[in-house]
Amino acid sequence: MWGRRGGRRAERSTLAGPCRAERAQSAAPAEAALGRDRAALCAGPCMPGAMAGEPLSFRAFLDGRPAGCEYGYGHGDGFRALRDREFPRLRGITYLDHAGSALFPESLLKAFTDDLRNNIYGNPHSQNISSKLTYDTIEHVRYRILQYFHTTAEDYTIIFTSGCTAALKLVAESFPWIPEGTKQPSSRFCYLTDSHTSVVGMRGITASMNVLSVPIKPKEILVAKSRSPAEEQSCTTPHLFSYPAQSNFSGTKYPLSWIQDIKSGRLCPIKLPGKWFVLLDAASYVSTSPLDLGVHQADFIPISFYKIFGFPTGLGALLVNNRIAPLLRKTYFGGGTAAAYLAGEDFYFPRKSIAERFEDGTVSFLDIIALKHGFDVLEKLTGGMEKIKQHTFALAHYTYTVLSNLKYANGAPVVRIYSDTDFSNPDAQGPIINFNVLDEGGQVLGFSQVDSMASLHNIHVRTGCFCNTGACQMHLDISNEDIQRNLQAGHVCGDNIDLLDGRPTGSVRISFGYMSSFEDAQTFLNFIIATRLSNSDAEIPLQSVTKLPTESVPDDHLSFNKADKFSPILKISDRELRNIPSEAETTGSWQPPEPEAESMRAAVSETAVPMCRKGGKPIIVAKIYLYPIKSCSAFEVTEWPVGNQGLLYDRNWMVVNQNGVCMTQKQEPRLCLVSPSIDLKQKIMVIQAEGMDPISVPLEDNTGKEAVTCESKVCSHRKFSWETFLEFCEGRKEQNEPERGCESKLQGVDCD
Repeated sequence: MWGRRGGRRAERSTLAGPCRAERAQSAAPAEAALGRDRAALCAGPCMPGAMAGEPLSFRAFLDGRPAGCEYGYGHGDGFRALRDREFPRLRGITYLDHAGSALFPESLLKAFTDDLRNNIYGNPHSQNISSKLTYDTIEHVRYRILQYFHTTAEDYTIIFTSGCTAALKLVAESFPWIPEGTKQPSSRFCYLTDSHTSVVGMRGITASMNVLSVPIKPKEILVAKSRSPAEEQSCTTPHLFSYPAQSNFSGTKYPLSWIQDIKSGRLCPIKLPGKWFVLLDAASYVSTSPLDLGVHQADFIPISFYKIFGFPTGLGALLVNNRIAPLLRKTYFGGGTAAAYLAGEDFYFPRKSIAERFEDGTVSFLDIIALKHGFDVLEKLTGGMEKIKQHTFALAHYTYTVLSNLKYANGAPVVRIYSDTDFSNPDAQGPIINFNVLDEGGQVLGFSQVDSMASLHNIHVRTGCFCNTGACQMHLDISNEDIQRNLQAGHVCGDNIDLLDGRPTGSVRISFGYMSSFEDAQTFLNFIIATRLSNSDAEIPLQSVTKLPTESVPDDHLSFNKADKFSPILKISDRELRNIPSEAETTGSWQPPEPEAESMRAAVSETAVPMCRKGGKPIIVAKIYLYPIKSCSAFEVTEWPVGNQGLLYDRNWMVVNQNGVCMTQKQEPRLCLVSPSIDLKQKIMVIQAEGMDPISVPLEDNTGKEAVTCESKVCSHRKFSWETFLEFCEGRKEQNEPERGCESKLQGVDCD
């Protein structure tokens, strides 16, 4: 069903017949952090079709493919060799973010660089020989793009842009809107709520033009009524409806038949007389599916080429139907767009060509030349986009089938999949799987946890809401009020705050591309099985998850509703805490002396947080973990002092590289193997790693040097610069350098 709230979720599927429970091998300690509950993978009779018995085998994958979905582009066993030859940098890496960006093959880069070495390409606005070569090559690439989408220059014009977002902005600025307050009926901009941020952002431009925007939910478009012929003939007010050919959130493919239905009047987004035009956001769709504009003649089609080829980046295009092209309006004119103009008077006459009129300045001509090689190489490696569609869907169908049937020993699903389809038809579903991992009790595990664990396995996924808040709200049951409340609590798009009040703020997305392999799918499934379907009962904290301080006390369970009604939080200055005696051990727990401990507990319990939720269930702090160095291992304590910014010394340091860029587990997963501990009595932090001598870092900067201000996206706490930390982890001991050599690399930094 289109637009069903919450989507088709894996936990709703029940597996009939007896199941043979298969226990996964005990996970490594790091893996146990994500998966410490016992679970079972249903196999045998409970697995669908040919996947029974050995669901993770290549034979099961081949036998379970949907009809017509071929794998490997006819290369057979040679596909693996082809992949190794074209993508040697992927050895040991499982890249599952093709919806974010495709990866370029070695042969594309070689063909492009050979071309640049052998030819001189000048500015296409000049008239010399090298410039003429550039101009002719650009026009040839325009032809290749039109050919790629099964259309001709008679029907469409190619306008090069910096990307899909710039193409969308161009449409919003140049569409012939009729604003409110005129004698004519005003225009409307309608868009599907399952749209990329860049589409929704067009309403900012339309609002400045006094044009109303109307969001349309997927289920609403299906019940939209047609317009009467009289209304069609009597009113020519232009309206624009935008929808994605494929959701970048879930991979749902919306019907391309909507294009003609809306333009002909058989389908109407809103009941309003006028003439409808259609913008088809094809950025996600065309990366793995063929688009025939000879059949589905949308008026505007924005694309980004890196989604298809992986290279070049920063180059897109807007395909404009020539039927509407003459109606587009333009105010600014840049270099190359004018047939004639006067500098001293308000006179400007645009070029006749629509492409030249809208391509301000010199186009990125070397990147456009790279597209020629992109088309050549993609065709040579795969045989065309239809085969890419089959190849990628076979992998997505297999992964979805196995993933949706993973069960814990108690029968609870391991994942919740957000989808509007059952992955049975490549015309309705793209190679994208969106999900959240659940624990045995059905509670969502934060996407940051999954992302961090995937990084440890060299698996690259995407997390969050994927610049598609509308789909995120629809599938995760997030209300408008939830979005606003989460913002007030500190959560913004793209951060690592994955749970608020126990509810997910986003999800995990994996996506397959034209060079994805069965081994990629198998590695990912083995990762989920190893980390979730484990016999390990060890409880290891997840140090990489960023959660807000109030998360353990959900807002909707408290006796107050607004942030300004929170009771004042107890604050103890660092200076006061330094005067408190301590019995801390470097690996033990700090205990404040009496009666300070009693007064501290009393103050916290009486003024900081309520004792019970609204339902009467008591709030209990079971454990306290400190992370002195962000992204490194946790330091467990039973009690700990509170400083000006929370728990004292919690996340006070970060590891930075030689360029001063902060490092996290996403860039260097081995950071989780570094264990810091704090000795308040000796005022030192001891840093340990297996097989290495520990080093000590003073808690206070007594060098007398002036602190350097650091600018960083994560700057919200005091920080230390630790240059080339991995030299310590990998080489200091082998080089027999004294421990002091590492300490000299540490210098205090204050971060605003």
